[in-house]
Order: sequence, then structure tokens, then C-alpha cells
Amino acid sequence: MITTNHPLYEALKDIQDFKLKIAEFFKDKDVFPIKSKVELANALPCGLSLPCGDIEAGELVKLMTDADFPIKNPEDLAIKLSNKCVIEKKEKEEI
Repeated sequence: MITTNHPLYEALKDIQDFKLKIAEFFKDKDVFPIKSKVELANALPCGLSLPCGDIEAGELVKLMTDADFPIKNPEDLAIKLSNKCVIEKKEKEEI
């Protein structure tokens, strides 16, 4: 396992964990291709959060555009949703 002290490491790890949750949830679901925001919103589990500001996956759907559709499979969904997350870099506190 690779670890680092880079300030964005935790945020990137959280996004990777979110991608894995999405892929696991949808692996046996017969909902693909997803063709619209409405279909996606109806398919997503409630309360699945992404640690970028504790945003729920349902909120990320609002940031998607027509160009994001169709969504072909769980991996495609995980990538497109996580790409809508804004990573904020926390400034180091001075000692």
C-alpha cells in the first residue's frame, strides 16, 4: 500500500472509496445504460455520501450534464460522479 503526507492524499483516498462503494452497490443491478438525471437519481441509494464536503451522491447528480449520459456501467457511473466532486485543499496550520 502506498501512503504519503501529500495534503490531498486523504481526499483522493475518500474518492477512491466512494468509487468502490458505487461499483459494489450496482454490480448486480440491471439499470444500465442510465440515460438521464432522473433515471440516475431513481437508481442511486439514499444517503450514499462522498466525503468531499459530505455531499450525497444525489446532490452530485444535479451537477451532471447531458454530456455525462448515457452511463454504461457501474465503473462509468463511479468515475462520472466522483469527477463532480470538488477537492478543497486545507491549508496547513502554522505552529
